[in-house]
Amino acid sequence: MNQILEQYQSFIKKYPKKAFHYRGDVINYRLFGTGQKMIVLFVGSSMFSSEAYFKLQEQLATHMQVLTIEDISMKITIERLTDSISYLIKLLEFKKVTLLGMSHGGGLAQVFAREHASQTEGLILYNTLTKPKEHNDISEKAINGILQTISELKELRKMMPLSVIKKALTDQIRQAIEDEDAFDLFQLLISKYSENDERQQMEIIKDLLSNYTFEKSDFKFLNYRSLIFYGYDDDPLGGTNLIESLVDLMTNPMLRFIDTDRFQLILDPEPMIDAIFEFMKIDKQKSAL
Repeated sequence: MNQILEQYQSFIKKYPKKAFHYRGDVINYRLFGTGQKMIVLFVGSSMFSSEAYFKLQEQLATHMQVLTIEDISMKITIERLTDSISYLIKLLEFKKVTLLGMSHGGGLAQVFAREHASQTEGLILYNTLTKPKEHNDISEKAINGILQTISELKELRKMMPLSVIKKALTDQIRQAIEDEDAFDLFQLLISKYSENDERQQMEIIKDLLSNYTFEKSDFKFLNYRSLIFYGYDDDPLGGTNLIESLVDLMTNPMLRFIDTDRFQLILDPEPMIDAIFEFMKIDKQKSAL
């Protein structure tokens, strides 16, 4: 019996996706949990969808309401996506929310925070994309590298099919994860990732890095209300190359090193959970009811 696979399947069944229609657009989301505060999740990284981080979502939901934006690589502009989420939050009768973004989802969280500042209580980012208006050499090189890869993707896939990339990631995980049950979960998650998912994900990232730049004044209202996680992750869509630029954009951010990576975080989100509860001033020992 594979316990972690059963937990994953149970999560999907217990908390099915819902569709929200707004001005001709449709966004998919999950909403569950208990408590007076809400956290909005833009999570997922590389080939892992938000569903992969089901343990993170379930633990957060013990003390707050969790709104997870699903399928954030869908064909919808970033402006329309963030506007739709803003209206959904209003319908759910929450005045302010905390945002949690990973990888390119962190870029979306930054856009939402800037464009909908009145609804943003706090901003939490992990291993994320950002494009500062004033580049340093490291951030500019990282951003240009990502954009070049996207522009060459079509030709690259002729020489190196997605199946080869998926196998390489599977082999990488095989070296990092010893537990067979956990490895089976990662194999399932990777098998679900399609060429269509990749194309749409790249379009979102291209939109972010081509059309959205940020400066310190954008986030001045989040004084002492941003949390940036950092570590030694090698996520190709974000990571340590952009940490310095991200810190410079925020006003008095809280920085937290977590000794984990995007693989282990799927299996054990506890290091992140503790820091999030501290940041949101939530006592884990008290019931959310």
